[in-house]
Amino acid sequence: MMKRKKDKFQLGPDITRRDFVGGTLVGFGASLINSIAPLYASSQTSAGLFNDPWTGYGGVGDYSISNGNVASVREAAHLIRDEAIKPAMLDASEDTNEEYDMVIIGGGFSGIGAAYQFNKKYGNDKKCLLLENHPVFGGEAKQNEFEVDGYKLIGPQGSNGFGPPQEGSEGLIADIYRDAGIPFNYEYVKQDFTKTRVKAPLENFYGMFWDEERYDTGYFMGENADTPWVFNPRRDHFARMPWTDEFKAEMNRVMEDSETFYTGNDFDRWLDSMSYKDLLEKVMGYSPGVTKYFDPIIALNMGGVCADVYSGYSAKLIGIPGTGSRYRFDPKVADEDVRDAYPGGNAGIYRHIVKYLIPDCIEGGNSFEEIIYNPINFNVLDQPGNPFSIRLNSTAVEVMHEGEPDNAEHVNVTYYQGGKLRKIRARTVVMSIGGWVARNIVPDMPSTIRAAYNQFHHSPVMVVNVALRNWRFLDKLGISSGRWFEGSGAFFSIRRPMMTGKLSQPYDPEKPMVMTIHVPFNFPGNSIKEQGVIGRNVLLGKSYRDYETEIIGQMTKMFAGAGFNAKRDVAGIVLNRWGHAYISPQPGFHFGVNGKEAPKEVVRQGFGRIQFGHSELTGYMNYWRALTEGGRAATRVMEKI
Repeated sequence: MMKRKKDKFQLGPDITRRDFVGGTLVGFGASLINSIAPLYASSQTSAGLFNDPWTGYGGVGDYSISNGNVASVREAAHLIRDEAIKPAMLDASEDTNEEYDMVIIGGGFSGIGAAYQFNKKYGNDKKCLLLENHPVFGGEAKQNEFEVDGYKLIGPQGSNGFGPPQEGSEGLIADIYRDAGIPFNYEYVKQDFTKTRVKAPLENFYGMFWDEERYDTGYFMGENADTPWVFNPRRDHFARMPWTDEFKAEMNRVMEDSETFYTGNDFDRWLDSMSYKDLLEKVMGYSPGVTKYFDPIIALNMGGVCADVYSGYSAKLIGIPGTGSRYRFDPKVADEDVRDAYPGGNAGIYRHIVKYLIPDCIEGGNSFEEIIYNPINFNVLDQPGNPFSIRLNSTAVEVMHEGEPDNAEHVNVTYYQGGKLRKIRARTVVMSIGGWVARNIVPDMPSTIRAAYNQFHHSPVMVVNVALRNWRFLDKLGISSGRWFEGSGAFFSIRRPMMTGKLSQPYDPEKPMVMTIHVPFNFPGNSIKEQGVIGRNVLLGKSYRDYETEIIGQMTKMFAGAGFNAKRDVAGIVLNRWGHAYISPQPGFHFGVNGKEAPKEVVRQGFGRIQFGHSELTGYMNYWRALTEGGRAATRVMEKI
């Protein structure tokens, strides 16, 4: 753990000993300054919920009980991992005497995509239940909320950034947009250049590599470096970076990305035959330093692991050099045409869909502002009369056909909720849950699918949202985003906010703002499975207090010289730990090895009355792939109804 430097910052009392007041707890920054208890809070405090010493501060609002994999979710999942639920316990589970036409396991975008397809075919004529193991629906498409100095601030827990379909286009995603009332076009807070000239991305990733030249990004080289910050290093081809001339030349060559190394008709399969590290070093001739530069980009954006175990074709899917994607910065393209993001990430999209399926689940009407901000009505999510219900805090532990899968009429679904095991019956099941769970809870899974699932690897990431009372220190530095190469985390960004109505967040250095920090877990040199396991052990092995200390320490190193003071400027820190955030596709994942079918295609076949639908089956996890995979699985299994 980082040693405290009393001359730079001083943390408040140990988080594990802070006092609860009226069921809430003052957040980090508020506990360090002249604030009053949340029970009597004014607009000048940042009250919020403190869950437990591991989960920590959750912010305010509905999502404060569900920031990432909270302790209750972790513990329930580990019952499955550790095989703690024995056959006798399953046999003794409580039968709820419920039967559904479809049960969906997993409440992220894949699950809600399956529910949408079910609703599209049957409307209110048949019944569907979605089991969600978290306290709030959305999977990784959830948000963190803060109340800071009279402003409502929202940051993404995970799923973030999207491109809407073309208005008037056809297909599943466009249909969902139209039916759920999701806008096709968005406006963003106009930048007032008399307040700041710092250009910020509209979503959290595009200051990292993609369109980095468009925004004001800094590279932090260390507090003891001759020049601690190098600002916008790509704009002058890394000329000011403290690198050797040879390495600068390499980096400029890889960023130019103008060479062709393979001309065969099977280019994608060729890419999938090797790791991205081998593509960079063995095929393209770069030094390991180039690979190291891209490791955190892969880990944070989509892969969770390092380039030495990551498929070259997966690297193409995220658009990095040498893969034929040939990224080019086009200054003529407007910021608003690059990438969109709701204040809370893709939670905004999810909330529109769930509001469409259960109209009363979000209070109020159907206006954009109401759907984004109004409270969730948890009481209506799971009612006997609902054609579609969501059952929260429900971890599926066994999904098994009644009899032989080819002839069975039903599937028994046993789930863990509130310390009890309960059982329901389903005519069909869609497994919209990660493979790390699916392969452990379906006892009659065919050996072919089980063997395919054993080739699925998953890795962690942590998303940290820091509520700032102001961001004058960033304005002074002249940056909105930053990378660093040592210490806790690897990348941060603030955003120019989306216009969402009266509660639109400001873009003013004197006003509050959410800073989102992405923390990868890079362990190159280990196998793909080991990289995920080591990363999860690190992610899960520290308390909230440990991470709070590291994060404030890192921010102080980077920003103290520009006037940052943790006591004054930080209003709250929320951790979102995702132990299996990403599928980590190894070479051969997409196209198979030695003439064998790719593992993802084997899993897609499903069996009996069970189908699998999750974005990991595409090797690239984003919201529209998740919706598509969930919808595909539902469409196929509905043939059994």
